[in-house]
Amino acid sequence: MARKILSVIVVVILAVALAGCATNGYYDPGSSAAAGALGGAATGAALGAIIGAATGSPATGAWVGAAAGAVAGGVGGYLYAEHRNSQARDAAAAARAYNYTPQETVVNIDKTEVVPARVRAGQQVNMVMNYTILTPGGEPVAATLVREVRLGGAGLGKPYETNVTNDNGSFADQVAYTLPSNATPGTYMVVSRLVTSLGAQESSAYFIVE
Repeated sequence: MARKILSVIVVVILAVALAGCATNGYYDPGSSAAAGALGGAATGAALGAIIGAATGSPATGAWVGAAAGAVAGGVGGYLYAEHRNSQARDAAAAARAYNYTPQETVVNIDKTEVVPARVRAGQQVNMVMNYTILTPGGEPVAATLVREVRLGGAGLGKPYETNVTNDNGSFADQVAYTLPSNATPGTYMVVSRLVTSLGAQESSAYFIVE
């Protein structure tokens, strides 16, 4: 019986996590997080009813369902709501902005910022990196995008890293970062890196936790 219940929990949590996934390759941190939370609550209620009926104990079903709902909502809302990458300028527009000639290779971070620049513990910031890639052949380029949050020179947790493959052009990349409720007040640095086989760039931006 316990094995059957665990199987149900795993299947439902996976379903909710996948439900928070992107549409057309983009992620919306706000709406995806909300969807994850609502999906987790609904899933927990349904799961609680199933487990209560299976075990003959509605109380057991209620607390297991609530826990599973919280996990499903948290996992779905957090894991699938942290990254968005979109094209800001196509290859022709980016080439004009850079006075680009076909013999050049451009791998450049145009701008980094953290929005908002002032927050309180427990709030969320968006780490923004605008970058441009132009190649003589115009072929798509694979890139690794990295964000590292630092306080007082020390890194906080594992750096965020994702891989993208884009056509030539300029792109806006955002990663949502939620501060813990006990975050230390101070000035935080976000180090952004753009790494490709054609070259790499690094840039820093700052935000303040009050």
